Amino acid sequence: MTKYKQVVCAAGVAVAALLLGTLGVQAQPAQGAAKPADKDEVRAIRVAVFDLDVLKGVDLEAAALTDQVNTMLAALEKVTIVNRDQIKKVADEHKMTLSGLVDTADAAKLGKFLSANYVIVGRASRIDMTNYLVLKIIDVGTTVQTTVSAKAAAEDGLAALLGRLKGELGPRVRELQKPQMAEDDTVLAKVRQAAKALAGKIILVDVTETHVNRPLRDPAAQMAIVNRLKTIGIEVIVPKDPVDGWKQALLETGKYGDKKADFLLEGEGTSAFAAEMQGMISCRARVELRLIAVPGRAVTVGDKGVAAHVDLVEALAAKAALEDAGVNALDAVILQYAKAQEGKQ
Repeated sequence: MTKYKQVVCAAGVAVAALLLGTLGVQAQPAQGAAKPADKDEVRAIRVAVFDLDVLKGVDLEAAALTDQVNTMLAALEKVTIVNRDQIKKVADEHKMTLSGLVDTADAAKLGKFLSANYVIVGRASRIDMTNYLVLKIIDVGTTVQTTVSAKAAAEDGLAALLGRLKGELGPRVRELQKPQMAEDDTVLAKVRQAAKALAGKIILVDVTETHVNRPLRDPAAQMAIVNRLKTIGIEVIVPKDPVDGWKQALLETGKYGDKKADFLLEGEGTSAFAAEMQGMISCRARVELRLIAVPGRAVTVGDKGVAAHVDLVEALAAKAALEDAGVNALDAVILQYAKAQEGKQ
């Protein structure tokens, strides 16, 4: 067991805190409450540290440096470290080399598959008689970077360099742990604005879902998509016990039974087991959606959404991943439709 794993185990992080950090869930105030967040409040986060690069001249092994950074992070409140073996497994699956100052987009992409909130890449180097260490903390959701750096005279040894890094890293991570509800509100506001192009329209939603080639009993992605549409003020029809031939009739007449619809939003969602990490099950999901104006058969716009989630139970992780992927796909479709409508004006 490596030193940073021992620190994680000794920390005894509660399962509830792990789930909150993994799923990005934050405590919500009661509806209508105006109590401001505690200035010292921090959210639980998952961090994946990719292999750090050590250039010639620095007397330290790359693996040892990565362990040192993991140990610093594991000692911080509500910070969970992604297992290095799991990082390597996912990187190998996607044929990516994760060392040094990795491309931000690639790092964020793999961070999503690891269900991490942040990934860290970095490099140690020596110029003349000074040691330098630069880390990039990449927000997996936004790809925004936070740089943390330290330098120390080579004659003072690596302990001095690492000590200065520790003093810089802790406060930066704490800043990133501040609640981020405003970001979610901003995304919803953007989608709500784009949805004005669909004002007064009625959408029938039909999304099929499978998990590891097995149909899911509950329509997780479809439910999330329907709820999102209702949240932004769009009227929705959900087929219940549909009779054979209903979709053909809808495409030909624009009606589902005696109900008029303007669009058919159809698609497929797929989730699959990804990995087991520290007793938790990770699942990934992809949802593809097509918006079709009815009557008619031509696809107006189409897009996809992907997501990953972690839970104690595989079925719950799969459902949560499908829900997030469904919302991501829907948001992409709405934004694309609004852009297409602007182009017609």
